[in-house]
Amino acid sequence: MTAAKTPPPPPGLLLPGTQVRLSLDISETADPDHFTFQARPAVSETERVWRINGDVVRAEHGLKVTRIEVDTGPDSTAEVTGTLMRQIPIGTILDYVRGRVSATLASDLTDAPAAALAVSAGRTAMTDGFLRDVALSYLRETAPGKPQGATRRLADAYGRPEQTIRTWIARARKEGWLGPSAKGRAGAEPGPRLRAEQ
Repeated sequence: MTAAKTPPPPPGLLLPGTQVRLSLDISETADPDHFTFQARPAVSETERVWRINGDVVRAEHGLKVTRIEVDTGPDSTAEVTGTLMRQIPIGTILDYVRGRVSATLASDLTDAPAAALAVSAGRTAMTDGFLRDVALSYLRETAPGKPQGATRRLADAYGRPEQTIRTWIARARKEGWLGPSAKGRAGAEPGPRLRAEQ
């Protein structure tokens, strides 16, 4: 007896804690610190359609949403209300933009390591080259679509404890290879030193 195949999930970003998938398009602009996005439910009921357009810019403390336009469409029975506004996952969208920007930069830097570099036992020298590799590896492991547990995977790749990896990531952030992280969320933005290489 063969097991029935499970159909693949519909396309889009699954919103945390829901079964709703979001279709999200991110675009770069002429300004490398400015991005635009468009989002809508990937599969929606005809009566309840909403779309948003917005801008994300890089500020001193990282990426932030600076503009949102909500549109329910002329044929929709939905209207822009406080309830609808609370359903729009701004934090999730910002996290996804952050991850996409980081992944794009990490893949654009052609000499980036495909996996963590082998490090010798003992104390590791915190050179610029090493911190750059740690930053790129972390950006790749926290990119959209990657499962949770980035520090654990990096610990396995480097052959070091997770706390050591966290220390290296913090040092890479302090030295400008990684940008600020979102409080309570894994991931980071490329720091100014990585962006300067692009």
